[in-house]
Amino acid sequence: MKHLLTFLFFVGMAAPASAQDQFYKVVKEYFRVNPFAGRFSDFVNAVKTDPELKVTDDTEKTDTSLFNIQGDYKTFNPFAIRARRVEMLLGEKELVIRRRDRELDTFVFYQITGFFDSTAQTAKAVQREYKRICKQIKRDLPNGEEILLNQLKGIREGALTNLTSSGSSSPPISIGWYVKDSGELALLVALRMNYINNRAVPRGGYFSIKQYLNLHYLPAN
Repeated sequence: MKHLLTFLFFVGMAAPASAQDQFYKVVKEYFRVNPFAGRFSDFVNAVKTDPELKVTDDTEKTDTSLFNIQGDYKTFNPFAIRARRVEMLLGEKELVIRRRDRELDTFVFYQITGFFDSTAQTAKAVQREYKRICKQIKRDLPNGEEILLNQLKGIREGALTNLTSSGSSSPPISIGWYVKDSGELALLVALRMNYINNRAVPRGGYFSIKQYLNLHYLPAN
């Protein structure tokens, strides 16, 4: 799992676009706490104090470490399939831009993963939901790069699609599914964000700063 998460953090790392309704609809549908609905600090606090979330890791941001929150939801399941477990991960990650100068780019990674009974029928249902989400977001973000995950150690089968706008090199959202050699079956939705003036914005210039300041481009709820 560690190798898969590392792969997901950095597999795609900027994108001009206008307000994308489907993107925000998927965010509201799959994430219990919407990062784009208000102040970023309030969003992080809402995640940490959510009574529905059983926190398994809570690392505060310090001079030497980035913040990280991880946990399992007690009953919340946004997926169309009954899940055995639904895991949430929220944290800051660093990307090395220039190794010589040790120049770092920090972004926020927000992921929800559903784990399911590994049966042939459920695997087909997981793949259908994966394709449906990708199709929905492609109405706004037409450029989608699908990467097969069987290249990763311990993954028997799976795929990850990074969805971007034209001219983008940094997908703000990725959808993936996989079956591990152990039989573990999962479906995930992962966001990459930055925060400016205490507001979360999709990573990579997903919409302009001017649009960001005109807050009507952000959903109210």
